[in-house]
Amino acid sequence: MLYRKSTLAVLLPLIFFSFFGTLTASAWMFPQNYDWRYRVISNLLSPRDNPSHYWMAASGVALAGLLMLPFAGYLQRYLGVIAPCAANISAGTFTAGIIALICACFVVPQHTHDVLGVRRLHEFLGRSAAGFLAMGMLCSCWCAWKGRGRNRFAAQLFWIWSLVTLLPLVGIFFSESLLLLTRLEPSWATPIHSALRHSVFWHLGFWEWTGAVAVFLFLCAAVFLTPRRATLPYVGPFDCAVIRVDDAAGNVIETHEHAGNFKEP
Repeated sequence: MLYRKSTLAVLLPLIFFSFFGTLTASAWMFPQNYDWRYRVISNLLSPRDNPSHYWMAASGVALAGLLMLPFAGYLQRYLGVIAPCAANISAGTFTAGIIALICACFVVPQHTHDVLGVRRLHEFLGRSAAGFLAMGMLCSCWCAWKGRGRNRFAAQLFWIWSLVTLLPLVGIFFSESLLLLTRLEPSWATPIHSALRHSVFWHLGFWEWTGAVAVFLFLCAAVFLTPRRATLPYVGPFDCAVIRVDDAAGNVIETHEHAGNFKEP
């Protein structure tokens, strides 16, 4: 029931309004001027920075995480036809990322004391959520790459998933690498760092919001660009064949689509 495309299509707007809707409302009521290009999402979840409405943002993000859980099983069920091992890794890391995201909503940002013996546990959970979700998306891209030659839906998924996954990752990797180079090779890296540090591309907040949009677009592509499953539960979306009937001259006069596992006699 939860893995049906119709059910997941209903969950998508609920996820959008739960995540982006509550964060937008919380940002609008933020005590200071909240600029998403420079401020991280954790500022909205912080009782210190947003004392009156941090609960709204935390509740919305946690609910969005719960609504995202069925998508992990959906990816495993559909991509497992192409690469079972990679599909299991994708579903597992996607689930781990969602769980870390939900936990980060309950462990609110704190700046004065340790939580469970870990300093900045919220930041650790947030980074873990981003890392696990990125790993799940990359594994899904790999599955789509392997199946691109068998079905046009897999080819479309590969290019769209790769675009929304790699763009934020490349930006974060570039900024972190440049920050490391300023410490190792300050003579030539420092001028570049100084020129970019005031740009929106340098700030973590910009990439956090970009990554959140990328995850949502990833889920939308997973729902709307995968073919409908056949009535039999074991038939995979990319496991289909087309039977063509030719006349004596070699012209195609009739075609039949058949979903299922074909075995040679």
